[in-house]
Formats: sequence, C-alpha cells, structure tokens
Amino acid sequence: MTPASWQRSAARIVGPSRSAWIPFVLGVALLVAGCASLRPTEPAPQPAVVFVAPRLSNAEQDFMARAAARSLYEIEVSRLAAERAVSPRVRSYARAIAQRDAQAVDELTALMRSRGLQPPTGLAADKATKLHRLAALKPSAEFDRGYVRVVGVEDHTANIALFEKARREAQDRDLRAWIDKTLPLLRNDLGAAQSLSGRLAG
Repeated sequence: MTPASWQRSAARIVGPSRSAWIPFVLGVALLVAGCASLRPTEPAPQPAVVFVAPRLSNAEQDFMARAAARSLYEIEVSRLAAERAVSPRVRSYARAIAQRDAQAVDELTALMRSRGLQPPTGLAADKATKLHRLAALKPSAEFDRGYVRVVGVEDHTANIALFEKARREAQDRDLRAWIDKTLPLLRNDLGAAQSLSGRLAG
C-alpha cells in the first residue's frame, strides 16, 4: 500500500476532519443556551409594605383622651348606681349606660392604640371627686336624683357639646366614624335622663 492510499484509509477510519465538527459543536451550544433560557426565573423580591398610621392633630388627640377618660368615669359611677339606686328605673338606666360606655371605650382605645396613643387607665381628678361624692350617699331617693341629675343630664350635656365640636374639627376618617356612631347614643341617653329626672321629681 502506498503512503497516499494509507492516509485515505486512515481518514475513513478516524472520521471527518476537525473543521467538519465545528457546525455540530455550535449547534449543541445553541441548544444548551436555548434550554437554559426556558428555565423558570424566580420572581423579583417585592418591597415590604409598611403601614403608616395617619397622623392625628393635637385637637384630635386631646379629644380622644378626654372622651376615653369620661367614659371610664361614667362606667364606674353607673356601676355604682346600678347597685345602689333604689328606683328600678334608675338601676336599669345605669346598667344601660355602663354597658354602652364599656363598648364605646373599647372601640376608642383600640383606635387610639392604632394611632400610637396610650389610652388613659384611670379617672381624672375632677371625675374621681364627683364619684366619691356620689359614693358617699347612702341608697336613697337622694342618691337616685343626684346620679340622674349629675351623670344623666349634666355630664351628658357636656359630652354632647364636646363630641359635636370634635365632629366639626376632626379630619381622621375612623375617628369621625366613631363620633358619628356614638353621638346619637349620647343624645338618646340625655333624653332618657331628662325624662327620668322628671319622674323622680314628681
């Protein structure tokens, strides 16, 4: 066998030349790259959502603190009247006031905490004095008249004026909704107290 024929035989055994493999290698590379592009991509991390409570004005904060403190006082004095009043009507009225104020102050304190405010936990000095004065009276018609006159009429009249002023000035949507819910109850309680006061006087 001549050297030329031997080289032709070797080429047939070894296979195609190096240049013949180039298109094949490029095709495999493109196929791998295409498969990689089909892999599912992880979603981009979303920014954390931070709730920022609406800022209350000084007037709104003052009203909420005063309303909560007054409710605490009315709860305590009305619970006292529910036990000590001699008139069944006065006891019933006092129980209703204590229950409604307890619900109202729970809603208000929750709203205050959501705005970063600390609700009052005790009675104001003037309210504590009024409570002690009424508590000094023994169960009697005088006690009944004193509770209805002071808490039912005088305190509710002052509370309604406070709420009406706050309703005109408040900008916080949730606070305005709470006032709108509570104010009609205060007016109803005032009307019931005025009616009850007339019965006790007669």
